[in-house]
Amino acid sequence: MMNDHAGGRSVCLTSLRNSGYQNSDADSGSQSEPKEKSRRRAGGILFNFICGICFVLALICAGLITFIILLGGRYDISDAFAGSNKSDNLVAMPQNETLSGLTFRLPKDVKPIHYDLYLFPDLTKGTFKGNVTIAVDLSEIRDYICLHQKDLNIISTKVVTIGREKNWEIEIQETYAVEKLETWVIAPKKEFQPGLYNVTLEFEGALQPDKIVGFYSSTYKDELKRTRSIATSKFEPTYARRAFPCFDEPGFKAEFSIKVVQPAGDGYTTLSNMNVQSAAVNKPEPGLTTVTFAKSVPMSTYLACFIVSDFVAVTEEAKGLAGRTFPVSVYTTRAQQSKGAFALNIGVKAIEYYINLFNIDYPLPKLDMAAIPDFVSGAMENWGLVTYREARLLYDSAKSSTANKKSVVTVVCHEFAHMWFGNLVTMAWWNDLWLNEGFATYMQFKSSDAILPEWGMMDQFLVDLVHPVFKTDATLSSHPIVQTVSNPDEITAIFDVISYNKGASILRMLDNFIGSDIFYAGITKYLNQYAYQNAETSDLFFILQNAVGSNLHITAIMDTWTRQMGFPVVNVVRNGDVYTLTQKRFLADPKATYNSSESNYGYKWTIPITYTTSASSKPTLVWFDKHASSLSITLDKSVQWIKLNKDQIGYYRVNYEKAEWMALSNVLQYNHKTFSASDRTHLLEDAFSLADATELDYDIAMDMTAYLVGETHFVPWKVAASKLSTINFLLASTDLSTRFRTYVKNLVNSTYEAVTWTVGVDESHVTLRLRTTILKMACGVGHAQCLTEAGKLFTSWINDPYDNRPHPDVRSLIYYYGMNSVGGEAEWNTMFDKFVNETDSTEKLKLMYGLAGIKSVWILNKFINLAIDEKYVRSQDYFTCINNIAANPVGAPLVWDWIRENWEILVKRYTLNNRYLGQLIPGISYTFSTQLKLDEMLAFFAKYPEAGAGASYRAQALETVSNNIKWLKNNSGKLDSWLKSHQE
Repeated sequence: MMNDHAGGRSVCLTSLRNSGYQNSDADSGSQSEPKEKSRRRAGGILFNFICGICFVLALICAGLITFIILLGGRYDISDAFAGSNKSDNLVAMPQNETLSGLTFRLPKDVKPIHYDLYLFPDLTKGTFKGNVTIAVDLSEIRDYICLHQKDLNIISTKVVTIGREKNWEIEIQETYAVEKLETWVIAPKKEFQPGLYNVTLEFEGALQPDKIVGFYSSTYKDELKRTRSIATSKFEPTYARRAFPCFDEPGFKAEFSIKVVQPAGDGYTTLSNMNVQSAAVNKPEPGLTTVTFAKSVPMSTYLACFIVSDFVAVTEEAKGLAGRTFPVSVYTTRAQQSKGAFALNIGVKAIEYYINLFNIDYPLPKLDMAAIPDFVSGAMENWGLVTYREARLLYDSAKSSTANKKSVVTVVCHEFAHMWFGNLVTMAWWNDLWLNEGFATYMQFKSSDAILPEWGMMDQFLVDLVHPVFKTDATLSSHPIVQTVSNPDEITAIFDVISYNKGASILRMLDNFIGSDIFYAGITKYLNQYAYQNAETSDLFFILQNAVGSNLHITAIMDTWTRQMGFPVVNVVRNGDVYTLTQKRFLADPKATYNSSESNYGYKWTIPITYTTSASSKPTLVWFDKHASSLSITLDKSVQWIKLNKDQIGYYRVNYEKAEWMALSNVLQYNHKTFSASDRTHLLEDAFSLADATELDYDIAMDMTAYLVGETHFVPWKVAASKLSTINFLLASTDLSTRFRTYVKNLVNSTYEAVTWTVGVDESHVTLRLRTTILKMACGVGHAQCLTEAGKLFTSWINDPYDNRPHPDVRSLIYYYGMNSVGGEAEWNTMFDKFVNETDSTEKLKLMYGLAGIKSVWILNKFINLAIDEKYVRSQDYFTCINNIAANPVGAPLVWDWIRENWEILVKRYTLNNRYLGQLIPGISYTFSTQLKLDEMLAFFAKYPEAGAGASYRAQALETVSNNIKWLKNNSGKLDSWLKSHQE
């Protein structure tokens, strides 16, 4: 909820001043008044004249002291405005003061209607300037207007009434920059009356290449090795305020009229959300062109975008409704133009799929995609101009793997889904982020499955989305899907697996239990009803309730999944022909203590229970109400087994009695295709996760792996590889490690021999993905033949004067495990040179991964120190690089030591608001399993208590390491016994 600040002048302005604000516009006011009184009292008397001079000097000294204090750490904007003059208008209050009357949320009763935005970036100096006129509607009497800004130098502020008999300029008493709240306060001499106003602000700022958010610069080397600069933007969630003063909240939708100045020649053009309306050559001066874009539809500030670049495009026409067509384009650097063709083809199919599915046309005249050399996220759904990291958009069959190809498909499908979920209908506030990201994540699988049905994308849904989020949601440090957030750090932090993966997972469950026809009919009504507006979770459920009728209570069901964290495990007990089901919250540490009253639902869920049996493969649906203590299912006594949660569509785990688990395991062993690929995947994942949590005998989980020798689908193998590789990491320092690795090597051997390192010409997507899953797993546990072959292929390539690289599917594995098995300093240096000189982003990532595979401690230390230098590793790739090194058992302690010693450098570079910095600690510590490491983490967090957007990730990291320690204590003996019985 937001606080309303429309109170009286005596409350608001007094509280602002008492909070430490300083007058920024009224230089002739409070300071000059004492001097005038002094002169009147002097009456020509020399004594008083001298006193007046002394008084003025005292004021000057006080001012200098204040200025020195401000420069001493209270406030410093010099870094943000390199190369520009700072205005006297930008004055901030001390950061440690408590602010009265203002929060990070803006008042509701001042609403923007239209932005008239002019931007003039200077690519040479790395700065920009501009002005914006915002038409606002005041619904109540106000004594100030507040809007967002950050890292801007606001030069002037003007407010003019509009739409009355005579427009007049409002006299401004004072303006304030509130650095702590990232706001700009405009206070008039007389109260603002209800009505329409134009707020005009002139500003300047820096194109900050190190932050790669807001309005920033990016560089690349062209085909002639010349450094080329572009200016681009990334505003979600709270970075539009870094580019221009604005009402930077999703609920404040407005139309945008944008003008951008670009260099007139050298191939430069400008892109924005809308189509180009006109271009004024030699304006504002010779050698420059001012580009004017058509007025946009109403949209939130985080969706605005502008790019000044020398990019070129490939274009196709897409079909809208009623015979309409519109262009879809992919913009890239000139040398990479052909690499945009695949994404373009997928994009046209995806946008047409969504148009027909929702029966709602894409509303803009064009849809562009742009590959940005430096980009902090995977992609960003700016309306009409979607921006991507190069590796997530560009595809080259000579360099891109099957996994890279899939990544391009899913990210394009994800971003295009946002054109409806997020852009057309936007969440009212960030606490409902899942309405954007959960929908887009679910739809990326639905659309890609429709476009490429042979890929089996809905089977991959489990290993890509459900299982990863289960790890987070099985901890006490998780959070509900609908999460209260109030500041930029909290907002940034919820762009996580809960909003994306869990949001998508419960939508899949909802789609399944109400039926797709009803689901999509309801979604279409939701999109139409809230088009160009904002919505909340309750609005969606209300519309779906009307679509379903009185048979189901949608809000009552779904609130148990969206408004409390965690998920249930359903325990099944058989007594004759009756199966009794009970539920409880599943936790990775079942002994962890928590208060069930923290949740309004007591950590109980209304669960759609589906099941198949030995007698019927058709799933049956029954409901387990949150208020019920148990649920009974009666079957014929001849039924040999029951399998709950068909295809794991429900967001829950299932635990059976030992006899029932053994019956299911026998089906896997002797006729595994009785179960779908998703059901096989589900059984493996549930068994290992329950065993990890001591809820199931480890013998059952390990026994189940025996069937894998006959498994040919990569999805069940992928979950098995994940579970077995994690155990391999945890056992690395124990006496069990060798025996466990021997078991896994024997288990994977026959499949390894079937897939080999040779990639066939016409192999299916499933086979291609199976190969890389098996090769990585085999090499990871030290399979001798796998490592030997990787070494041979690596040596053949690294010594090849023509640099004939291996097939893209196996390339990164050859780089990594070849370097790991036979690589030394000479090979590493050769690969590093190839990495530095590589221009293709996907190939560069493969080489970077390979460099992390070397066993040498000193070379890994060298790599860690090189990685921080952007001459070698782009800022956007730094965390990937460091995590790659940490995934190497030799590198993990080295990275951890370096991070602890250089944390302040990383914070200065990325800021604590960067969620990727927050995710770094859990990323490098997930294999820690000793009390010593846990104590080191606690000491590190005590030394640096400020976590910003990483607060929840710190809690997750501590919980993970604590659970790892408990896992070794609880399960090492069980695995020891099992391995002895199966290897002797």
